[in-house]
Amino acid sequence: MIVRQLTTSKEDLEKVVELLAGHFVPEHKMGPLSAINVNLEKGVKWVVFNVNQMAFGVINDEGRLIGSLGLHLTSPWYSDSEYLADGWFYVLPEYRKTGVGKMLIDEAKKFADEVKLPLIIGVFTSEDAESKAKVMQKMGMTMVGGLFAVGV
Repeated sequence: MIVRQLTTSKEDLEKVVELLAGHFVPEHKMGPLSAINVNLEKGVKWVVFNVNQMAFGVINDEGRLIGSLGLHLTSPWYSDSEYLADGWFYVLPEYRKTGVGKMLIDEAKKFADEVKLPLIIGVFTSEDAESKAKVMQKMGMTMVGGLFAVGV
């Protein structure tokens, strides 16, 4: 397995869209926020937007994209101070607990350090959010808040 920066090449974009639309979408269930309500045109634009800024992928020995993390520059509503936020962070279920997620987080942390910006990666799920947050903490991330919802 290798981790590398993704590009806006047709091959890379197709791999990311296939990973997210083909695997993330059916897995992500959050009521009205579920990915089953996917707008593929909007999703592809979001992928391109993030890949243009910075995205990483882990490729297995067969050349398959098995995990990816997209980043984009943003700032809080109250400040001009910028930070990197995730557009997505997804690893195929059969590759979870194999170090793929850590490879992606480590690359994102290294990039954030190089550009001297904070990095924020969210856990946006209603399924087992607490254990996923603990995994993020084990990978060196610090919890700085949380999301709370009704109707999902």
